Amino acid sequence: MSIISQHILTLQFKSFFNLYFLLVALSQAIPALRIGFLSAYIVPLVFVLAITMGREALDDIARRRRDAEANSEYYQLVGHAKPVRSRDINVGDLVKVYKDQRVPVDLMLLKTGDGTGEAFIKTDQLDGETDWKLRTALGATQDVPDDELLMKMGFCLTAEPPMKDIHKFTGKLAVPDPPQEYGVSIDNMMWANTVLASGPYITGVVVYTGVQTRQAQNTSKPRVKFGLLEEEINNLSKVSSPSRPLAN
Repeated sequence: MSIISQHILTLQFKSFFNLYFLLVALSQAIPALRIGFLSAYIVPLVFVLAITMGREALDDIARRRRDAEANSEYYQLVGHAKPVRSRDINVGDLVKVYKDQRVPVDLMLLKTGDGTGEAFIKTDQLDGETDWKLRTALGATQDVPDDELLMKMGFCLTAEPPMKDIHKFTGKLAVPDPPQEYGVSIDNMMWANTVLASGPYITGVVVYTGVQTRQAQNTSKPRVKFGLLEEEINNLSKVSSPSRPLAN
């Protein structure tokens, strides 16, 4: 049995009733305590655990399928003839994201396809807010007439270490010709799993990938579902005692 399977099985006994019936079933292995067939205790317990663990397995399979689909989406990199999968994008690559396309990694906006230097993104999958957010490109990169020339600029982006705060970013963009530095803030950043909502496309430089993205930093590990009602029943079952028959 794998470590993950052992962990899932162990979590099933967070429920007091599951633990209680397990102890009762184990007690039937002792001849002095046996009051019936052992299968009468084991089979119902195994059935309940199988249903619960099956539900968790289906959720995990669906989650892995969604991750695989997201990692297999193709994106166009500046300087590459063919699109590449999102899982193959690296820090420092220049990525083109088209309208209504999901941003695969954390990007700094360099240039917009409509020439305005402004782009709107949808962040509802990241923060739950439905209003669009405005992002702007720095003039030093927006004024570059061609995406290929962006690669030849030789600019250097210095970014802060990965963190959870999706409303904050501090960085610095150094341009060699002429030598100049520009401050980079949250207004210039596009986080992974947001969607480009305006303009034909944008070009951005990859700042964070994988587990370093803001989305991954704010994603908690999946837990076994245990609702408030189940929690309440679980607590009541621990403190309640069986009623005693009335005296004649």
